[in-house]
Amino acid sequence: MPKPSEFRLRINREKTVSVVNVPGSKVGEEIEVEPDMLPIKPLSEGGERTWGVVHLLGYWGEFFSSSLAEAFGISQYQVASSAVAAGLSPGATIGAVLLGHFLVGCANAANGYVGCVYGVNFPVMTRSSFGQRGVFIALICRSVAAIVWAGTQTYQGGLCVEVMIRAIWPSFATFPNYLPASANVTSSQLLCFFIFYIIQLPLLWIPMPKLRYLFLVKVIIMPIFGFAMFGWAVGSAKGFGPIFNKETNITTGVPAAVVFFTAMSSAIAPKATIALNIADFTRYAKSPRTVVWTNIVSLTILVTLCACLGVICSSAAEVIYGVKTWNPLQISILMHRAPMFFSAFCWCLSVIATNISANTTAVANDLMLAFPKYVNIRRGQYLTIIVALATTPWNIQNSATSFTAFLSGYSVFLGPPCGVLLADFWVVRRRRLNLAAMYRLGPGTEQFYWHGFNPRAVAAFVCGVIPTLPGFIRQIGGAKMGIAIEASYIYCCVWPVGVTVSAAVYIVLNMVFPYRYEDVRSVVEHDAEGDDEKVDQIDLDGEEKKY
Repeated sequence: MPKPSEFRLRINREKTVSVVNVPGSKVGEEIEVEPDMLPIKPLSEGGERTWGVVHLLGYWGEFFSSSLAEAFGISQYQVASSAVAAGLSPGATIGAVLLGHFLVGCANAANGYVGCVYGVNFPVMTRSSFGQRGVFIALICRSVAAIVWAGTQTYQGGLCVEVMIRAIWPSFATFPNYLPASANVTSSQLLCFFIFYIIQLPLLWIPMPKLRYLFLVKVIIMPIFGFAMFGWAVGSAKGFGPIFNKETNITTGVPAAVVFFTAMSSAIAPKATIALNIADFTRYAKSPRTVVWTNIVSLTILVTLCACLGVICSSAAEVIYGVKTWNPLQISILMHRAPMFFSAFCWCLSVIATNISANTTAVANDLMLAFPKYVNIRRGQYLTIIVALATTPWNIQNSATSFTAFLSGYSVFLGPPCGVLLADFWVVRRRRLNLAAMYRLGPGTEQFYWHGFNPRAVAAFVCGVIPTLPGFIRQIGGAKMGIAIEASYIYCCVWPVGVTVSAAVYIVLNMVFPYRYEDVRSVVEHDAEGDDEKVDQIDLDGEEKKY
């Protein structure tokens, strides 16, 4: 039996090259690689895998905090408001959110495990299933959502800045507006938007490993803020308010199960993007086991608690102020100046973390794969935030409901790539990735497949999109095209259906048309000075060894 080949990546001072040593051949292959695309070596070898339990909890503490912001008005609050307004009881709504977070938490844990064990990011990992050119299918799906979300999050951050300024200088509430109503934004909102836009620009320069300090701060501050808000709501309203007395009473004729699963899918939508590129962050984690349980526990429990908090605080606001609102900033404006400022400050901080972790970093990694000679992680982040500005997010936020439906329903294109990734690693390859093949490029290499595309993955992606696509079209205005309302019934489970169908089709196609993968042991060498003594080895069973 031939000895497995070795694959080495060496970081030189001026450029990065990879040298592939194939048994029986004296010819090596040199490939220029962007340093940010290289596998992350373990901490014991001087690497940057420094994220532990607290930092990973802090990462989802970002979603804990952003859900405090989104649970009040953007994402989680919309989940609660739309479901309750449709007649679903608050208890059933919270159950739907819990189920959705558990499902997407499992996907995050499974894909995050790959990033931690192999130290690769999402674009490199996706080459193994979609191919060297087919990877752009998944990257485009992920990038479009991230760019639009980056713009809307920046706009929300500007609104938070506006509230903070009003808390300091109340006269700012009468700032003159020189823009027409058709602009969908006022002069004060546009001014605060650019203030927030400028504030977050230098923060994009922070190296990825050091982001753990930001998440560490958030995991300390946000639970305190959450408990404070909960205590204020329950204490001031002398209970949970009237909303929890409501029972399920759907008057639109839509089955209760459809409303329930629609709420579940709405809870999944903001996290469906992270389920794809979670490896961009878990590659810095110390332990795969920690990655698994922190993702599941944080999403299932912490983020669901935020949705509960949103329902409670909105119900309390109705009792305390006599105002029915699902907007967190409207609640802040009703408070005294000090809590008004600090609540908006916490939500503003969460928006910054969301843009860095969930949006700009994801697109930057995608751009590095597409243009490795010109784009690194920082350049990619700045390009993302510039393009996000061109989306005019105030129009997206303030226009017709179809725009919001597009943002939440875009998971129709995010579920199928996730299903392919999960099926490829856990079932088809049985947790064995060829790390060397991820960096070999061109015809004749393992992951070039057919003209750079893996037909099995492409077919699985298409099959995963088809069942829910009619419902998505109807959701954004397709009712005028004569699409029946029954099409929305399967669409209510858009992300789980996409994941399940694409995974099943991918597995079946690999059984019917098996692909012969190389038996290659991957050895990754990192040394800026050319020292060959320390290397990190990843065996075929996915276990990490050092020698």
